[in-house]
Amino acid sequence: MNLEPLQDGQTAVVIGGGPGGAACAIALKKLARETGRQVNVLLFDGKASVGETHYNQCVGVLSPPIEQVMARIGIPFPHHLVQRKIRAYVLHGETRQIRLTEAGEVSYATRRVEFDTYMLNQAREQGVEVRPSRVTDLEFLPDRVNVYAEGSRCEAAVVFGAFGLDPGASAMLAQATSYRPPRFLVSMVTKIHPPPGLLEPFGETIYAFLPRNPRIEFGAITPKGNHVTVNLAGARVDSRDMDAFLAYPPVRRRLYFADPQ
Repeated sequence: MNLEPLQDGQTAVVIGGGPGGAACAIALKKLARETGRQVNVLLFDGKASVGETHYNQCVGVLSPPIEQVMARIGIPFPHHLVQRKIRAYVLHGETRQIRLTEAGEVSYATRRVEFDTYMLNQAREQGVEVRPSRVTDLEFLPDRVNVYAEGSRCEAAVVFGAFGLDPGASAMLAQATSYRPPRFLVSMVTKIHPPPGLLEPFGETIYAFLPRNPRIEFGAITPKGNHVTVNLAGARVDSRDMDAFLAYPPVRRRLYFADPQ
C-alpha cells in the first residue's frame, strides 16, 4: 500500500473501542477538521454495546498527564467519574516500605467501564461512526484495505489497530501483516468491600507489593469509591496465585479485615 495523506471522502478504520481506540478516532476527526478535509472515521468494537459488563482485567487508574492528553484532542476530562484521587504510592517489601510521591502529580481512580463509555460517547459527538461488531478479517490491497466485520464490509484507506492484547484481533493482523503480538503479563483483578469505616485509612494511596513468588511479578491494592481493587500480574497467574497473594503477610496486614478464603 502507498501511505499518503488522507483525502476528502476517504475512510479511516479504528479496530478497538477502548480509551486508546476512541482517542485515536477523536484525534483523526480533529486533525481532519483542522486541515479542512472530510474524512470518515469508523470505529469497530464488539464490546461497544455491552453496558455494565466488564471484560478487561483493568484497575481503571488514569495516570498523568491524562488531563493534558485529553485536552490536546479537545475532550474535557470527566472529573465526575473520578472515584478517588491518587497522590502517592507505597512500595512494600517483606519488612519495610517506601512511600513514593511526585509533587503536583495526581492519578485518578475510575470505574473502567464508565470511562470507556464516556470516551465512546465523546467519539460519537465528534462524528465518529461506532459500529458494535468485531472485525473478522482484513485484506490489504495496493490501493485500499477491505475490512470484513460481523454482518458488514467496508473499504478503508488506513486501518489503526487499538485492540490491545485481544487474541482474535492480534492473530488476524499477524496473518495479514508482519505484525507480531508483544510479550505481555497476565493480569488478575478482584475487589473487596471493607467494613464501614475501614476504607478511609487507605487514603489517596496505591499500595504495591513485590512478593517472593516466581509466578507473581507484582501486585497492588487500589482504593476506589466504596471498595479496594486488588490486582496482580505475572506470566501465568491464576486464581491460586491470587489466593497466595491475599495470604502474603504484607498484604494481610493491609487487608486484615478480608476473609483469606
